[in-house]
Amino acid sequence: MSERWRLWAMLLLLACVASSVSAKGIDFQEVTITLGEDNRIFLDAQLAYQLNETTSEALENGVPLTFETHIQMRAADAWIWAGDVAEFSLRSVLRYRPLSGLYEVRRLGQEDKQVFATRASALRYMGRIQNLALIDRARLDPSREYLVRLRASLDIAALPLPMRPVAYVSSEWDVEAEPWEWLLRP
Repeated sequence: MSERWRLWAMLLLLACVASSVSAKGIDFQEVTITLGEDNRIFLDAQLAYQLNETTSEALENGVPLTFETHIQMRAADAWIWAGDVAEFSLRSVLRYRPLSGLYEVRRLGQEDKQVFATRASALRYMGRIQNLALIDRARLDPSREYLVRLRASLDIAALPLPMRPVAYVSSEWDVEAEPWEWLLRP
């Protein structure tokens, strides 16, 4: 085996050992599902983002971090291949602008871009979901239960290309929330 292949195998082994430790970093602090006056079901949530040393260093060096919150509603007794009743993906990009010393949050798919003086305020804003209309109640069967599931994570595929291979195998880039689930009967 050549020296180059031994070095590659050693790096891969180190990455696997390092990835055995789970590094979470997102918590669902508050989730509320309500029925609006217009008979639609709404979701409000507050997520708390905690950046670890690796993601924090990348952000401070100008690497934009893209986070995705996936919201899914399906019949509780549905088979795995059955379609979802409602599904949403909310994507936000957090970026630090070193020249101005400001943090920018941009919500993809919306014309929403906000600038903040502190990282804490940018993360708090990024974690807020307000009045997201999930579905009209009339589209749901009142005799069935529905499972609402929320997941949130750092989108490694949105990192700059040279950073992705290491991010895929390193636990330091595994920033995600434990899934939040709720049974709902309309």
